[in-house]
Amino acid sequence: MSGGPYGRGKAPERACLKPKSWPEQDRLVWERACEVADILALDIGARANHARTSNFKAEQGYGRWLTFLHFNDKEALSLKAAERITPQRVIAYVECMQGLGNSTQTIMSRLQELGEAAKVFDPDRKWSFINKLAAKIRARHKPARSKRHLKLSDELVGLGKSLMNQAKSADELEAAILFRDGLMIAMTAYVPFRRRNIAGSKIGENLIPIGGVYLLVLNKEETKTYNEQELYVPEDLIEPLDEYLQKHRPYLISRTGRWTKPVTHELWVSKDGSPMTQIAIYDRIRLRTGEAFGTPMNPHLFRDAAATLMAIADPAHVRIAAPLLGHRTFATTERYYQQATAMEAHRNFVNVIRNLGGTHEDGQ
Repeated sequence: MSGGPYGRGKAPERACLKPKSWPEQDRLVWERACEVADILALDIGARANHARTSNFKAEQGYGRWLTFLHFNDKEALSLKAAERITPQRVIAYVECMQGLGNSTQTIMSRLQELGEAAKVFDPDRKWSFINKLAAKIRARHKPARSKRHLKLSDELVGLGKSLMNQAKSADELEAAILFRDGLMIAMTAYVPFRRRNIAGSKIGENLIPIGGVYLLVLNKEETKTYNEQELYVPEDLIEPLDEYLQKHRPYLISRTGRWTKPVTHELWVSKDGSPMTQIAIYDRIRLRTGEAFGTPMNPHLFRDAAATLMAIADPAHVRIAAPLLGHRTFATTERYYQQATAMEAHRNFVNVIRNLGGTHEDGQ
């Protein structure tokens, strides 16, 4: 199947129309909104300060909306962009996605993306009906990813250290792989970056040695929320990180394999002497956690583990999970605050029962 306006290999009615195939006026307005002007310019695009990944997601979502209209309401394409986005059409859009088997998570994401685009096409119009419809979808949302077997950050750090310890009795290649995987898991548990940031980590750019410690830095272009992040590598990982950089990483770089690609400053190196890709890191973390816990955990669940641990261990300060995870506001992390509040209430409830227990013994 050729790429066409919808992208290669996708069912046309499910695909996202590419900007070059959008109605001309839609494309021009969107491109102007995403334009990054001179740093001193006062008149910048409405989306210029958003991360490229956020703009790309909104672009894809709007393209999916245009695909829906192309197949189900082609006459609407003759209207202005904002005029097409009506409650009736958006409801029909949701029903169409449900009919195609899209998950509730996908539908909520598409509604959010459509809402972001709608604000560009008419910033003065109220688009609250999109959020209200998303809220109804969210109310019956069932996560596709079960968290019943979620391990907390302390357990993940423990696994990482265990793997590094196992490396002491392994041969050179197995030791390098064990140590790398263990360090990766422990660092991700302590510093729960997104998978693309883990894979994209570079020495001297993202991992910076300063006076005997290491600083982990994400510039604003590398974050989903377009906010720079700076975090320190925990003290108990400084010595293991030194060992990886001085011993295991150079050994891995020296190897060559079928998929060899030159390593420059990339932190994580494969057994074939190449920079590790996102999917390779994803697979290694799932493999190691699956072997240790019986149920694999992907890198994104490390972020859930961090917020959940804060909710359990320190509910009064669970709000720090928002900046820790790089969320722009606490709203994204709010479910953990609610969870923490419920846990604290339950603790108090249990304590009341325990305290009253002694006064009601023997039926008195």
